[in-house]
Amino acid sequence: MLPIKSMCKLFNFFWFIAIIVAPVFLYSQNEEVKNLDQHCDCNNAWIIEDGVLDEFSMPKGYGKQLEIADNEISNPYFPTEEHNSLWIKIKFSVATDFELLLKPTVGTDDLDFTIWKVKGAHFCDSISNGILPVRSNLAKRNPKKGSLTGLKKNAGRDFARAGEGPSFSNSIKVNENDALIILIDAPYGAKGKFVADFIYDKSIDASLVKPELKTEIKPIIPTLLIKIVDERGEIVNGVDLNIRNVPKGDSVFQSENLFVLSRIRRYRNYTIQIEKRNYLNLIQKYSTDALENDTLILQIEKLKIGSKLQFQNILFVPDKAVIVESSYLDLRRIKNFLIANPSINVEIMGHVNGLGNKKKVYKNLSKERARSIYNYLIEEGIGEGRLTYAGYGADQLIYSDPQNDNEARINRRVEVKVTKI
Repeated sequence: MLPIKSMCKLFNFFWFIAIIVAPVFLYSQNEEVKNLDQHCDCNNAWIIEDGVLDEFSMPKGYGKQLEIADNEISNPYFPTEEHNSLWIKIKFSVATDFELLLKPTVGTDDLDFTIWKVKGAHFCDSISNGILPVRSNLAKRNPKKGSLTGLKKNAGRDFARAGEGPSFSNSIKVNENDALIILIDAPYGAKGKFVADFIYDKSIDASLVKPELKTEIKPIIPTLLIKIVDERGEIVNGVDLNIRNVPKGDSVFQSENLFVLSRIRRYRNYTIQIEKRNYLNLIQKYSTDALENDTLILQIEKLKIGSKLQFQNILFVPDKAVIVESSYLDLRRIKNFLIANPSINVEIMGHVNGLGNKKKVYKNLSKERARSIYNYLIEEGIGEGRLTYAGYGADQLIYSDPQNDNEARINRRVEVKVTKI
């Protein structure tokens, strides 16, 4: 046996090693302990069972796959792309009302999140294909309130897009055996750490469990229900809705306040287009790998002076104001929007992604490009008195220091701003 003095030295040595190498860990049932500094993707997300992530630093960058990318900044469901991200999966043993609190230790850090309900073994492929989440909050940070964000009961809305907006979205009601996938993203990185508190029921009184009734499982033809709401969550009537890529034999019809797609085809990419007078148009993609009924709630924004439609697929010949042929789909969208709203006037706003000191050159180029669109709309029968145009050069960049081609593309955009209603 070692002398007491030697045992103490040995104990102190192992204690020192433990302090130096011990990372922050997540503990999960039937899972290996993992180091949070490692990157992850949807298909190997951290599995949560204990309900809390203690303070840790957000990983820099994303994992092996870039599941989220190429989204417009006005999209209320997804970030423009993964920047510095963490994927988390939560399994529920009981039906509960799920709430979430994300608390940065540095109040100026900005955390966004998007949440999906897991449907099927290959659900992560559906996320990459643009399947819609059930909740998201991409709103601008609020340092005065510590930039807290998350889910809570009666928050008032399910989604919050980038920019000024509420920091919390509604809680999520889940059933027994449901699972959620959560993407937490720090678009500008994080100077500090953060705590994540996952609030939900984790046990159930066995005496309250009713015996399971065995019933014959009949095959179903899954349908998609679509509800259109305004910014207050109230149903909007009189909407023109069109779904592209619907096969022959399937149909889209209206039943009371809902639109119905008569049959959902697995792995099929649908495009839902919504138009209504005095509202901004909306285009939303939908896909699923589950053979079950689904409900989609889409929010449209009422027009007001200053409302902007962004078009990032309007392209020009490099360094010229000549419109590329592939841009005419978006140009027709602008024309149809103005026809559907004959009482409004708009300004065509041109923006470039110019870097450097050529401010005058950039402003002139963006103005000439805006005038090209102005001329197109006049040729298509839009009254000249309803239109103005202006070039803003690189003065209104969404990304002041673009880090990749996608951010540069978002900077290089055309906007249509409502100037009169």
